[in-house]
Amino acid sequence: MENISMPADHEHVFFTDQNGTRREGVYRKVLKAFVDTENGKDPEDINNIYLEDKIVDWKYVKKGKDLDSDIMVIL
Repeated sequence: MENISMPADHEHVFFTDQNGTRREGVYRKVLKAFVDTENGKDPEDINNIYLEDKIVDWKYVKKGKDLDSDIMVIL
């Protein structure tokens, strides 16, 4: 992944590898890698770890907005 900045450590991200496969996981700065944690995958399993240089794109997972916080009930 040349000339692309890395996400903040331990942040949830979507990332795409060189084969075009998109995954969801966490960036781990100490490993210099993205860890696929989608669907309860074990973050300690080396098959779920993708080094920075194998990733072509990433973006932060946007947290869903809690709609209940915007609703006011008037009786």
